[in-house]
Amino acid sequence: MRYLAPIAALVLHVPLGCDDDSSSSSSSSSSSSGGGGAGGSTSGTGGTTSGTGGSTSGTGGATGGCGPDDAGPDEVLGPGADPTGGVFTLAEALEGLPEGDGPLRAIITTEAGEITCTLEPDLVPNGVANFVGLARGRRPWQDPNTNDWVKRRFYDGLIFHRIIDDFMIQGGDPLGTGYGGPGYQFNDEITTLVHAPGTLAYANSGPNSNGSQFYITEITTDWLDGGYTIFGSCEPMSVIQTLAATPTDGSDKPLTDVHMVSVEITRCPL
Repeated sequence: MRYLAPIAALVLHVPLGCDDDSSSSSSSSSSSSGGGGAGGSTSGTGGTTSGTGGSTSGTGGATGGCGPDDAGPDEVLGPGADPTGGVFTLAEALEGLPEGDGPLRAIITTEAGEITCTLEPDLVPNGVANFVGLARGRRPWQDPNTNDWVKRRFYDGLIFHRIIDDFMIQGGDPLGTGYGGPGYQFNDEITTLVHAPGTLAYANSGPNSNGSQFYITEITTDWLDGGYTIFGSCEPMSVIQTLAATPTDGSDKPLTDVHMVSVEITRCPL
């Protein structure tokens, strides 16, 4: 099923979610037509220690002693069950990340420019641990081409597979169809955070079905509050608006691929 959630507030009842084809622990997202979406999950990534962290190669305003992050691991762990047993902490996600005095941020480089997302590790430790761990190659995920579990950078090179102008952009599917995921799911973290322009949240196929797919809103989408795991906020809106205006087909897929060229994590000063 495709990570769908009804968006009643829209005149056109456009579903927002991930396509979830979840079977056992290897739940990749899937669903019916036009799906895209917003967050949820079951067992999978955990987060614990609060604390912000991150660093990037030359992005995010690195100054002082805050250097670039490393390239991350590139390991094949083999087939089987999730090597983490469904528990992955924020401390594991941030391991080896250069120190810095800035907030924990993700720098998403696209063809239209950079999007900087400030993450919320204190409010959403599991969701942030998952995103940071996948971006840095610390959180194992299941390669859909081989079914092996691997530790390598997940988001670099993926596309925004679902874009709806005056609504949101969605990406994080290794298949680029809306039906892919990291091979596991994890539970919702619903907090006091609400949907505003630039909100960063997980797509889902229902409660507690978060994985790797995420969306960034272009407008206030308060009808989604309480149903999706919000874990950050992104800017500048000019880049998000440019991406959201990308021409798409009848399934909301861009006619020309729009890539996450890289996703870097930093805690370098602003």
